[in-house]
Amino acid sequence: MSTDTKSLEDRLNSVIEEHRRRHLSDELDEIAVTMEETILQRVLAKAFFDEDIEFESETKEQVQEVLTLLEQNRYEEIEERLDDLRKDVETAETTVENRIQELRLKHNSTVAAMRRLNNRVDRVSGMRLQALEGLLGDWRWKEHVYLNDDADLDELKENARQYGNEMRTAFDELQEEMFGAYPEEIRDLIHRMIDDERLSYDDLTDNQRKLLAESDVGEYIELTLS
Repeated sequence: MSTDTKSLEDRLNSVIEEHRRRHLSDELDEIAVTMEETILQRVLAKAFFDEDIEFESETKEQVQEVLTLLEQNRYEEIEERLDDLRKDVETAETTVENRIQELRLKHNSTVAAMRRLNNRVDRVSGMRLQALEGLLGDWRWKEHVYLNDDADLDELKENARQYGNEMRTAFDELQEEMFGAYPEEIRDLIHRMIDDERLSYDDLTDNQRKLLAESDVGEYIELTLS
């Protein structure tokens, strides 16, 4: 084989290897971004909803392991693990997103019920309720977390935690302002009422019936007999 032919083969192999590396790098970048966003949403969920959403703890470690293989140019090992890694990361993403969706719907339902109650008793700012309802309905969390282009994961997690805490504070403060005026003995009952739960007359004490009747929601109460 001539020197020129060998040189050409070397250049072709180099191009092929570079293309292979770029392809795997792009694939891994996409997987790493999905993993990062899943971790951040999990942090946010803990701060806002006080919910630990579990997924396979090894998944994050597996992503890091494969990224290390890329740095070491161990392409065949990456290709062997890539499909399973992608499936694991997508499963983690789905687990976290589905649970957050359930929690958002539950909280949004409560806020909507609070808004309906507030339309009757006019106790808190309707704009605040509407704003919180909008944030829960339009889950644009990234713009509150990805604040700096060069932020590392620890900083992003802190941003997610802070945003979750702010959302939780807004939710808790509105609930306290809405329900804090009612005697403690009927506060939980009113919570249940605005969640569209029917109250049974027989399940209430005489004092609860009296307090509900005297409250500013008395005229809106509908009780079942059993």
